[in-house]
Amino acid sequence: MPGLLFLLVFLVFGSLLQSQFALPVPAAIIGMLLLLVFLVLRGKTPDSLQHITQTLSPLLPLFLIPVSSGIVTQKAIVSEYGPELLVILAISLIPGILVTGWIMSSGKKGDSQ
Repeated sequence: MPGLLFLLVFLVFGSLLQSQFALPVPAAIIGMLLLLVFLVLRGKTPDSLQHITQTLSPLLPLFLIPVSSGIVTQKAIVSEYGPELLVILAISLIPGILVTGWIMSSGKKGDSQ
């Protein structure tokens, strides 16, 4: 449970920053960026955080169900902005793939040392 508390603390910090500065970025994204900075500065993932992320990772597709159902119920928005949304998704996919590849290769280097 300390790992889950760890994640929630960063989510709360992200929410506080988002509300205090009226940032146009979701609080969860800000919290993840804060967590990334913390982990990079620390240089090592705490065991409790590693345990909870390994537990939650197989459940990740379940977290996408509300988002998927929200898209289906917003047909008017999707039909109006569909092409723009597809372009944004395509453009955002490229950095996502690059960062994921970099993280995976960094993890493999860390495992072999």
